[in-house]
Amino acid sequence: MRIAFLGKGGSGKTTTAASFIRHASGKSPFVLAFDADVNAHLGAALSIESEPPHLGELFTPITEYLKGKRTDLGEKPMIMTTPPSLLSNFIRCQFDDPLIAKYGRRQGAIALLTVGKYEQADVGSACYHSKLSGAISILHHLLDGPNDIVVADNTAGTDAVATSLWFAYDMHIFVVEPTQKSVQVYKDFIKLLPALADKTYVLGNKVEGAEDEQFIAGHVAADKLLGFVPLSKHLKRFEQGHPEALELFQQEQAKVFDKVLATLLAQTRDWNLYLQRLRDTHLRLCHEWYNDFHGLKLDEGLDSKFSYQAILLPPLPSETPKKD
Repeated sequence: MRIAFLGKGGSGKTTTAASFIRHASGKSPFVLAFDADVNAHLGAALSIESEPPHLGELFTPITEYLKGKRTDLGEKPMIMTTPPSLLSNFIRCQFDDPLIAKYGRRQGAIALLTVGKYEQADVGSACYHSKLSGAISILHHLLDGPNDIVVADNTAGTDAVATSLWFAYDMHIFVVEPTQKSVQVYKDFIKLLPALADKTYVLGNKVEGAEDEQFIAGHVAADKLLGFVPLSKHLKRFEQGHPEALELFQQEQAKVFDKVLATLLAQTRDWNLYLQRLRDTHLRLCHEWYNDFHGLKLDEGLDSKFSYQAILLPPLPSETPKKD
């Protein structure tokens, strides 16, 4: 199941996401992490020293791999919302998956994929959404199951609304400080995407006492508030440059992270709804500008027989290849 961490800039989103990833990796043999934040600090927070490949610069090789043996596209390019085909290549949540092995970086039970930073060369010519294209295509070809754990540290604010990431996750969690501005980012998201309200939760952060808890609780429904993370001396030491302090912070907040993990694993995914949203988004974007930009009708001729269930379900006994 997939969880995205969101929040106002400076809310502690990345360090909270990293601590949760570490915590989840102690409960699961594999955790797939995405650093989809423009600041790209998740790798450092996870003590992954080697610089991972930047997916934002690898859209062409990524989509060439994901195309697999599909023939429905012809010579037309894939874009980030192109729905898969029955002949596409898909991604599994395991270290030896070809794409994860090539582009990921490993730390214990964690595999990290990184979108990459917004560089000086991008100023005035590209927005960060364009860099997300590779990661978005990967997510739409990811066959994670109910017990798989996929965690994304997303860009601050409500930027995910502008891409198909809005429906790519099974659960959203806003890291909220006890301030009006931080709470408002959560409220804006719910207002923009009421369909996701049931799968969107809040974790209070940098809380100092009952007054801060009451402030956050006054703005969030009780069943959507998963807990509070106090202002921690360990987190302060981590932010001062002591990486070992993050593990102490993670241990200190084990109870609340257990609740986040349990809530995530209790989620369900409707693959039919997921595919319908993907197809609707692809159609809309093609009509708005992709078709004109490429001079091609990228929404036509796609594999209409595709379904995620057809890929996920094992073949019927009559369809199982016979052994020689």
